[in-house]
Amino acid sequence: MVRGKGRSEIYGVVISWFKDKKRGLVLDCPAGTGYLAMELAKLGYSVMCGEIDPKVFEIPDIPCIYIDMTKEIPFSDGYFDYVLCVEGLEHTTDPYKAVSEMSRVLKDGGYAIFTIPNYCNVEKRIKYVLTGYLTRPKSIKEYRERGNLYDFHNTPLTITVLDFILAVNDLQIVSIMKEKTKVRQLLFYPLVLVLWIFSFFLSEEVKNRRRTDLTLKPEVIMGGNTLIVVAKKMRKAS
Repeated sequence: MVRGKGRSEIYGVVISWFKDKKRGLVLDCPAGTGYLAMELAKLGYSVMCGEIDPKVFEIPDIPCIYIDMTKEIPFSDGYFDYVLCVEGLEHTTDPYKAVSEMSRVLKDGGYAIFTIPNYCNVEKRIKYVLTGYLTRPKSIKEYRERGNLYDFHNTPLTITVLDFILAVNDLQIVSIMKEKTKVRQLLFYPLVLVLWIFSFFLSEEVKNRRRTDLTLKPEVIMGGNTLIVVAKKMRKAS
């Protein structure tokens, strides 16, 4: 039985999003064991998979090739209808290059789905104040034991940074989904309510500058451990 490397809640949300969409060609990278690719194939999608470590891929009937997301993806411009990058960007050392390549191989009007750790939920914000770090510090010993960088969270991305990287590459966020509701975060709801009330009285200029539309979005600040971001490839102005 094939099991995904990530959390099942993430896969459930992603699969549900694809259920009522027009069938087409999907690039799934990094594909991991191939669980998501397998489920999308069952829904009638054609799937091409990429992995920096292809030997972990377990689905014999779906093609999986070596892809380093920080290098050129070996497909022509506008080749795919959808691009799927689950638990990938934070592992790269150059997320700008990764998003640039994924946008390049995506058709105009196509959709890209990215998941990133949700460093902007209220629990993570408090944790950052107390600890001083977004992601657990790694040691050189751990690196030498693993022998690679891609197993680590090398690039902690907040929702505003991701939005900027996407916009630079002609991708516009159309929805943000969370994989689950963290019940214990309800303890911090009074603090969130204060932030929402405070934001209400800010000028539109300040709100736009601080991107409160993203940082205070309920799916973000009261979201779970992971954000699932859907972006659309926009046509460049001629």
